[in-house]
Amino acid sequence: MQIVREDWIGRLPDDILVNILDRLNVLEAARTSVLARRWRRLPPMLSRLTIDVRDFVAKSATTCHEEEIARNNATMVEVTKSILARRVSNPNSISSMCMTFFLRDDDCISIGHSVEHIMAIHDIDIEFTVLTDKDATHCNLDSMIDYGRLFMLFFDASPIAFGGVTRLCLENLNFGELDIPNILNTCKGLKHLSLSHCCSAREAIVQVEHSQLSELLIVNCRFEKVKLNSLPKLTWMMFWCWKSQDPLLLGHVPLLETVSITNHCLSWQKLVELSKFFGGASPRYLWLGFECEKIWVQPESVTERLAFVFRRLTFVHLDKIPEGCDLTWTFFVLEAAPNLKELYLTVWDHLCIMRTNKEERSALSYSEKKGVEWKSAASDFQQHSLATLVIFGFQSDCMVRYVRRVMEVAVNLKDVFLYHRLNCKLCRHSYDLNRPLKYPSNEEEKSTVLKKLTGRINSSATIHFPVLNMISADQAAKRAIVPLL
Repeated sequence: MQIVREDWIGRLPDDILVNILDRLNVLEAARTSVLARRWRRLPPMLSRLTIDVRDFVAKSATTCHEEEIARNNATMVEVTKSILARRVSNPNSISSMCMTFFLRDDDCISIGHSVEHIMAIHDIDIEFTVLTDKDATHCNLDSMIDYGRLFMLFFDASPIAFGGVTRLCLENLNFGELDIPNILNTCKGLKHLSLSHCCSAREAIVQVEHSQLSELLIVNCRFEKVKLNSLPKLTWMMFWCWKSQDPLLLGHVPLLETVSITNHCLSWQKLVELSKFFGGASPRYLWLGFECEKIWVQPESVTERLAFVFRRLTFVHLDKIPEGCDLTWTFFVLEAAPNLKELYLTVWDHLCIMRTNKEERSALSYSEKKGVEWKSAASDFQQHSLATLVIFGFQSDCMVRYVRRVMEVAVNLKDVFLYHRLNCKLCRHSYDLNRPLKYPSNEEEKSTVLKKLTGRINSSATIHFPVLNMISADQAAKRAIVPLL
């Protein structure tokens, strides 16, 4: 007896099937046309087009050589032109286009002109992710200057296309003094801007001012200073690894909700006072990363200015605090943030990303003294909002006193999660040989640590010793260094 399987998916209405296909890239959506006759008419009905040059790379390839990059980019350009040409007279509207391609002379200009042609018929949002054929590790200043000039030629040749850009991701570019202001002025609908491994003219101040920009990502960029003049809709900002003393000036950012700041602090850099760093901003969610090096935050007594900056904080994650540092300094956050509900600490010497050679560290001005000292001005303060304390890299020989103190001052604390050091296959061997972590490994040791934590203090908090591979999705997401991206 032959079993006939019903095509339940194929019986769905066109609009539902198109909604499903809209979540695929163009190549995957096009392949569905071979499933059945009725599927053939669906790809031309897509409202969102996602075209990524990396989808044209053979799955077996691990790296791309220059000839392959040129060939794949050219193929993508021809596919893009063909798709858009067929959609010019199509009654089904396109709402957005997400395009990822390599920065190459004629290819980019062809893409820009094709996009402008379709924009004359359809009102669409454009997303551009512009890649360079050299990655950041192989880009010197001359390469970045060449890429910067090439991008600006592309930009100047496609003003209408960039006028429709809502998301722009750029890498490995050198900008002239007026390039970024010109880009922002042309991309009037821009909502997300990502700059990775970019630089600017020496001593130039990068001015960022835009009426619609809501997300700003600046990672490993060599800018002398970034000035956020007026960003009335900015809600999310990530600023990662600066190389100058005072890299960021925050102006008018009234809606700023989420901030992630990370730095390799060198010996010559002064500690940053967050009350001055944030200016008039008052975020709700704050990630501060220390990259296993010197603490770059200056603990502060509670002043009117600091209280204003921290007044809305509900979540703080202090990431990659170097091992062996006294954690007492973190109490200034508890004192100044009355609405703080969750405090996460990741204490980790991540050896495979650290510079450990003493001569190299000295030559690059890395600091050997990584901790910071601070004594609370209010020894008897109480924190009434904190409900959750999470520590990754808990050490039972040096952190018991810190956890006890948090349990004492956080009078409504409900849960304390104490995790082992985070796993890393690349640096695990070095840990095993040189840096054993004193973490309770069995029930007897956990019971002993538990007694030390709770003895003679009044706290109803529940202490957990969870297994790292059982970390909840919620805690894993909150620990991430790139939040809400």
